[in-house]
Amino acid sequence: MLTKLKSVYYKDYPLKDFTTLKIGGNAELAFFPSNVEEIKEICDFLQENNKPITVIGAGSNLLVSSNGVDGGVIFTSNLKNVEKITETQIKVESGLKSAAFAKFLYENSLAGLEFLIGIPGTIGGAVTMNSSAHGNEIKDVIEEVEIIDISTKEIHRLSKNQLELGYRSSFVENNKHLILNATFNLQKANKSAIKEKMDFHVNYRKEKHPPMNEFNAGSTFRNPQKGVYVGKMLEESGAKEWQFGEAKISLKHANFLLNTGNATSLDISRLMAKMHSKIKEAYNYDLIAEIRYIGNKTEEEEQIWKKFQVH
Repeated sequence: MLTKLKSVYYKDYPLKDFTTLKIGGNAELAFFPSNVEEIKEICDFLQENNKPITVIGAGSNLLVSSNGVDGGVIFTSNLKNVEKITETQIKVESGLKSAAFAKFLYENSLAGLEFLIGIPGTIGGAVTMNSSAHGNEIKDVIEEVEIIDISTKEIHRLSKNQLELGYRSSFVENNKHLILNATFNLQKANKSAIKEKMDFHVNYRKEKHPPMNEFNAGSTFRNPQKGVYVGKMLEESGAKEWQFGEAKISLKHANFLLNTGNATSLDISRLMAKMHSKIKEAYNYDLIAEIRYIGNKTEEEEQIWKKFQVH
């Protein structure tokens, strides 16, 4: 019975405000677990009732269907504890925002993840995508993660090597597990030096990326190879003038899509399809999407999302 679950839950829960794109219908069921036992309990309930399971962190790099999401959506936002194992080894739960973790490390004079200050999303998402910026990446400092296999409810520890971290990819992403926590090995450093690096990352994003009050989901497609930039290719293709409904391409960076008001998941999908086909036609790159789609696709969306790989 749903009422016997210990986790906070809601029925017919609006998802729009839990994504950085501000697009999405309702979740049939939404859960906000605070620990691993509640996650196991939720998974048991959903599996017993043959309901699909979807996991959401901070809702960045995410396009939620305007028609909603069937089954249960598990939010990791209540999983945000931080534990100091040693002076330089820190364990952090997956639901903590990346920027909040960067600030915690600054306060504790720990260096190695300054770039997280400019990355939207959670630690779980950062590990899953092997977040990186300006030559630094999660892979440089991660020790291990603890995951739960949603289908079996088994908990596993994965070392850095077992994580198979690559460019915007990992074992976790490819196998659809839920990260419970991650342990990082950091270095003691002067707070002023840490702040200088953090300020660099913040200022770079302010200069190059759309402002936070313009609703977007981050980079739309991966750069196909080192030194080849999707934003530059799209700009040269005239993409900054493209628009479908209330979805348009950012004038500041052509690899960012904006919801200018009441854009739908179909508006965004159509724009992504145009971006993908233009780059394929003009440059012969088969771009991989960084944005992930969840929920109930329309027939047109089904056809669009079959055209390109997703990270």
